[in-house]
Amino acid sequence: MNTRSKQLRTDGRRNEILTSASQAIRRLGLRGAGMRQIADAAGLSAGNLYYYFRNKQELVYFCQDQTLDALHAVAREAREQPSAGTQLALLIRGHLRVLLDTRTAGAVHLEFLGPGAQRGVGRDELPAELYRKLVAKRDRYERAVRALIEDGQKHREVRPGDPKLQAFALLGALNWAARWWRPSGAHTVDEVAGAFIDQLLGGLLQ
Repeated sequence: MNTRSKQLRTDGRRNEILTSASQAIRRLGLRGAGMRQIADAAGLSAGNLYYYFRNKQELVYFCQDQTLDALHAVAREAREQPSAGTQLALLIRGHLRVLLDTRTAGAVHLEFLGPGAQRGVGRDELPAELYRKLVAKRDRYERAVRALIEDGQKHREVRPGDPKLQAFALLGALNWAARWWRPSGAHTVDEVAGAFIDQLLGGLLQ
């Protein structure tokens, strides 16, 4: 097996482990899910898990970095839409798909970089330098959402107001879905997204 093929295989396995890690963290919380619990969820021995991730800090950073990359991709796609309504609808649906998809590590996002981070949950899991990198990437995403709202206001498609507060209100409502939504619940992610689009855009659009 050449180096390229080996790397692709390793990356694929790391992504599979992230799915298991996300499920363990959903169940046990960020602090409660140690490497042994994550290894059990992934069907690996602890020794095999350490082959793919040197420690929990590396795994948590990889989880968050991938989630934020996916959210930035959603914001870029939204920017390409022709109107504020279609931009924000795509953003809402895409954000919820990233956050709630059980195959991704999006469920970690709220506990790590959301309100829980203010109590040290996220800061305690990573070295300060890596944590700052993630916060900077999160802030860039928030500014991208704010820019969509500002542009909508310039084109008189979004109600007047403080775009920073409007963006925080929108993202707060979306992120909180991770607290109450369950894969076994009554509504799919797309059904939740449809309801959120109706409710949230009703308060934003002119």
